[in-house]
This record gives sequence, C-alpha cells and structure tokens, in this order.
Amino acid sequence: MLDPVLPIAIFLLIGYLFKIIFQDNSKQLVDFIIYFSLPAIVFSKIYPLNIDSKIIALIFMFIGIILFNLLLSYLIGKLLRLNRIHLATFMIMATFGNTSFIGLSYIDAFYGQDFIIYGLIYDIFGSFLLLVSVGVFIITWGSGRRNSVIDISKSIFLFPPMIMFFLTIFSKNFEVPKFLIYTAENLGSTLVPIAMIAIGMKLELKYIFSKFHIVTTAVILKMVLVPIIVLFTFKYFYGVDDTWVKVTIIEVAMPPMTMAAVLAIKGGLDEKIAINSLVLGVIVSLFTITLFVQYLA
Repeated sequence: MLDPVLPIAIFLLIGYLFKIIFQDNSKQLVDFIIYFSLPAIVFSKIYPLNIDSKIIALIFMFIGIILFNLLLSYLIGKLLRLNRIHLATFMIMATFGNTSFIGLSYIDAFYGQDFIIYGLIYDIFGSFLLLVSVGVFIITWGSGRRNSVIDISKSIFLFPPMIMFFLTIFSKNFEVPKFLIYTAENLGSTLVPIAMIAIGMKLELKYIFSKFHIVTTAVILKMVLVPIIVLFTFKYFYGVDDTWVKVTIIEVAMPPMTMAAVLAIKGGLDEKIAINSLVLGVIVSLFTITLFVQYLA
C-alpha cells in the first residue's frame, strides 16, 4: 500500500536536504519540467490513444466532475473569506489531483493495468487540460496580474504542454518513429522525481503548519467531500459495480496535484498553502484511498 507514495516522500526529502547542504535550484528544475517533462508526457500518452465516442463521453463526464469540484472550492473559499491570492491557491490545490503518477499507481495496485486507460483519460483530458487552461486563468487572476483576455489566452496556448498537445493531435495522422516515442516516455518519467525534488527544495519545516486551516480544508474537500458526493451520485444513478466507476472515484479522491503546486508557485500564488497541501495530501491519501477501496470492494 505504501509503495506508490514512499518514493514521493523520498524525493521530497532529497530536495529538502539538497537545499540545506548546497542551494535551492527549484526554479531551474521547474523550468525543465515545463519545457521538457510535461510536453514529453503529453506526446507519449496521447499519441497512441484511440479517441472514439465512448472516450469522448467519458471526457465530458470527467470535465464535469472537475468543474463541479472547482465551483465548490470557490464557494467554500468565499465562506472562509479568503483574499484573492489565498482563494486562487485554495481553488487550485482543492480541485486538481495527482491523477497521473499516484493515481495510476493506485489503479495498477488495486484494479490492474487494464484499467489504467481510464486513469489516463481522466488525467490527460480532465485534470491536465483544465489545469493548463482554466487553472492558468485562475492563477493569473489570483496573482493580481492585469492581463487582458488576449494575454491570458496567449499564456495558455503558448504554454509548452499545450503546444505539444496540438502537435500530438496533428502527428496522429502519421507514423512517428519508435525512438521518438521511447525518448518521450523516458523524458516524461522525469516529471515526478524532478517536481517533488523542486517542491522539497521550497519546503520550510518551520512553516509546515502555516495557514493550516486553509490547507486542511483544501485536502478534506479534495480527498473526502467531493469523492463522497461523486460516489453516491454514481451509486444513485448508475451503480458502483463496474470497475471503471471505481477507478473514476479513486481518481477523484487523489491528493493535490504536484504540477498544480508547481504552476501555482511559479505564477506567484501562496507557496505555503500550495506546498503544505501537497505534502499533507500525500500522507492523508494512505488512509483515505484505503477506505474508499475497501468500501467499493
């Protein structure tokens, strides 16, 4: 059960110790992720995916779940009377989950590799695309930048992973050499180690309980409240016997996304809320995911 998350804890520790012993190189690592690791993942995951009507229906459903989560986080953030920068950080961390690496690890462990495809669809066409579109818009708004709609649109569509997305869709019309696919897969695998090491470099243990009420509310909303709502909605309208439904609920219950924290920090939002939500979410997932899996079983 600990196998999917212990490496992440180790990467955090490596980053923190590197900063203490040497220096903080998190900015350079984040730039590497955005310009290389993320585009590589987009290409390696989307290029071989066969997009049919069933996939499209799932995509719209997954997008609906995430937008509902985003709306709920906005309303709760308003109830907490958060200022703009705290509200934007809260919304980002309470909505976008680590549906890729931690999520896929859990799916593989509990349901097998045949059902990882549903996790990939949720991650790529739900979490990832909404993060680099709606999420970037929220980050820009929260940081107080006075950008026009055109400027915000440019920041979204000129975002390297988004450029790679459109290039990948175009490249599906051709046969890409296998060595490029292998290169993208290997380069994409650097995301979690480098991202978590970068987050570890920014981690300040003396501030670990900073803004704890905001952090705990974000984690509870993301990992407990919304998954329960989705679970009982499925149970009432459809049932929870199908494995793809169980996989969807597990993906919804994932801890806050590493890349969401990276983009929030890079975009000028609150570092302490972003980092502490990420760390607390990984720890809490050991217990919450176990409970959800046992209930679904």
